[in-house]
Amino acid sequence: MSMGKATKIYARGNHDLALKVTKGHFSSDRFHINYYIDMTDLKMRQCNAEAVAKAIVQKYVNRVSFSNNMGGMASEYYNQLSEAYAVKAPIDTIICMDGCEAIGAYIARELSSVGFATTNTHKTTYILTPEFDSAGQMVVRDNIKPMLKGKHVLVVLATAMSGHTIAKSLRCISSYGGIVEGISVIFAAINEIDGHPVNSVFDASDLPEFKLSEPDCCPDCKAGVKLDAIVNSYGYTVLD
Repeated sequence: MSMGKATKIYARGNHDLALKVTKGHFSSDRFHINYYIDMTDLKMRQCNAEAVAKAIVQKYVNRVSFSNNMGGMASEYYNQLSEAYAVKAPIDTIICMDGCEAIGAYIARELSSVGFATTNTHKTTYILTPEFDSAGQMVVRDNIKPMLKGKHVLVVLATAMSGHTIAKSLRCISSYGGIVEGISVIFAAINEIDGHPVNSVFDASDLPEFKLSEPDCCPDCKAGVKLDAIVNSYGYTVLD
């Protein structure tokens, strides 16, 4: 067995957020990977989910930088001016995959607190967990369609590896009239999907040894290294 001990990788500039990573030989639904990335705490622990949401929302607020060496009321004025010129894309619907519902709810609250608008008549944000069929295609039921048609959508996931599954979901969202405003993930191995930037809290530069391989091209398999576990976004199952 090649599976090592879990270690932590802290987000740059934010030691409240850490990935637990374990080196080994793992199989996901499509690929073999050499690190298992454990996001359980980030998705399911309240304080961590809230911190992830704040980090994600920062990607969507571009503050104008003003030179300001003054304090007191002048400093507050510059802060207000910067906030006034912030660029905020409206977000009506947050689609949460990979068990990211808690993060999605905190994102909605954070978006509201920093002044993001919604365009729907209820003046609130929808939080959706998508349904998928056996082929991995997103299914949109009739009662869900109004939450997508004409709505500005943020897609939130645990990971973006190859982007194939996410790309299918984006096309489905668009086919039902949704307007994709962004893709946010905790860890990304890629920078964009179908022309949409992938905004991530952690990326491949935080884990430079990370490798994603097709099973037929996996270097560990070719070297005769046995699989340690089957993994997905929810956890892992050790193989005997």
